[in-house]
Amino acid sequence: MKYILTIAGSDSSGGAGIQADIKTVTSLGAHALTVITAVTAQNSTGISGVHELPAEFIAMQIESVVRDVVPDSVKIGMLSSGRVIETVAWAIKKYRLKNIVVDPVMRASTGRDLVDASSVALLKNLLLPLARVITPNLHEAGILAGCSVINHDEMELAAKELKKLGPDVIITGGHLEGMCMDILYDGQDVHHFHGERIATENTHGTGCVFSSSLACFLAKGSNTAEAARCAGEFTRRAIENGYPCGRGAGPVSPLKVNGYI
Repeated sequence: MKYILTIAGSDSSGGAGIQADIKTVTSLGAHALTVITAVTAQNSTGISGVHELPAEFIAMQIESVVRDVVPDSVKIGMLSSGRVIETVAWAIKKYRLKNIVVDPVMRASTGRDLVDASSVALLKNLLLPLARVITPNLHEAGILAGCSVINHDEMELAAKELKKLGPDVIITGGHLEGMCMDILYDGQDVHHFHGERIATENTHGTGCVFSSSLACFLAKGSNTAEAARCAGEFTRRAIENGYPCGRGAGPVSPLKVNGYI
């Protein structure tokens, strides 16, 4: 059994965040360990509020988990303040956690910002250098790299810039016009992962499913390129099995991929 620790926020609509991570890890035959960083009040149409848990309690959750079970990989999602970023970075170093995947969640799919601008520097300087892989989307890559990222060439430039921080960089291109494409830069080669756009509005949780499935494949021993390919395929199947839930965008379905429901 592989153990995947997910450090992220809770989505009360059940489509993203910790909820999506648990479903993904379960579908891939691993065990999900969880640390909740924030609780959101949200539904398919938007977020009404975010309540960040105290940094001391986040540290207590991590400590309680890792003193009993050593995770094979760690997926990090929503960290809504500099204090929380500092706490998580401290815990990674203290407990020597490995196979860190950082999904630098900065904005909800409904458009609300989830991290304050002053925390971006801490994210870059403290947390990203500890990661094995980071998985920003176009918007997040642009903020982190300090440049426009709206096409293939700009994705490559941003990935090479972010690689200077240390981790391998996967920029997900689901918001590109035309064919979807993710790219991976590992410091030597640029890998391209193409896919036809899936005609659906039910895409809530896509980034969470990709990053948590990536963490699973890394835990099972895949290199970054193979893990990225497998995570991309898994996520596409989750999107294909997405379903309506509420008046807004419905969730993707990682549990359907391997026949759990």
